[in-house]
Amino acid sequence: MNAPIIVFAFNRPDALKACIEGLQRNSEAAYSDLFVFVDGPRSDREGESAKVASVREYASSITGFHMVETHFSDVNRKLGPSIIAGVTDVINRYGRAIIIEDDLIATSNLLSFLNQGLDRYESNREVFSVCGYTNKVRVPKDYTYDAFFCSRSSSWGWATWKDRWNSCEWEFADWEAVEPDHKAFNRWGGSDCFGMLKDWKEGRNQSWAIRFCYNQFKQNAVSLFPVLSLIDNEGFDGSGTNCKKFNRYKFELDRSGRKEFRMPETVIKDKRLYKESLRYYSIPIRIYSRLMNMYYDLKG
Repeated sequence: MNAPIIVFAFNRPDALKACIEGLQRNSEAAYSDLFVFVDGPRSDREGESAKVASVREYASSITGFHMVETHFSDVNRKLGPSIIAGVTDVINRYGRAIIIEDDLIATSNLLSFLNQGLDRYESNREVFSVCGYTNKVRVPKDYTYDAFFCSRSSSWGWATWKDRWNSCEWEFADWEAVEPDHKAFNRWGGSDCFGMLKDWKEGRNQSWAIRFCYNQFKQNAVSLFPVLSLIDNEGFDGSGTNCKKFNRYKFELDRSGRKEFRMPETVIKDKRLYKESLRYYSIPIRIYSRLMNMYYDLKG
């Protein structure tokens, strides 16, 4: 059975249209249920109500899937709470789900990869999620698979199962138990991990994704990635909720259209690919990224 697809949208009708058209290019779309969640407008943003209304109008017209169900919020819930509530609703009905945000464009074989990963590793709790986006990595010549495992999940087009999702703690009421994991969490997933989690705790971001990663870290689980990205992120035009104009995450898009993927038989991290993937979160690259975004901000 194909997993249901959950799309989260807000105030960009053109972005949602491009996202849906990408999914429709996947032959599996016709056999997949689609759920579209559209957040409500912010009361202090002039003209946003009209943009959200346009998104809702388009969402109500979507075809090409087995079934389409729309959910429109009357208030602005923000991205993190919207995703947690929406995924929980759908995944509890289906047992698994594919999640994509409206600034992501799928290749024609994204759904094939995600569904194959969900089927293959469903009974293996060591695998926390299956991801469609991949940072550009140098694949060793002797590496024979089309996918690899890494510690840190990606929120740019991904999938998971009900038992993994429902194992997550979202509020971390006992923060004193979390703080001692500072160094270990950064070693596990990159130098920015704990800082992002602390920023959430102190109200500087609404990220659900870093909380998902922390739960994955605590359970010593991994995520599956394709060696070539199956997602094109269009959010780095400055309009994305959590994306700035400069993108330090480089990727090479899979344009092959292949539908069958060779996936690792055992859950073992290839140290070469693991190191390649996590270098994007290193301190030097993060500093360079920050300087470039400062430059773009000054340039206007």
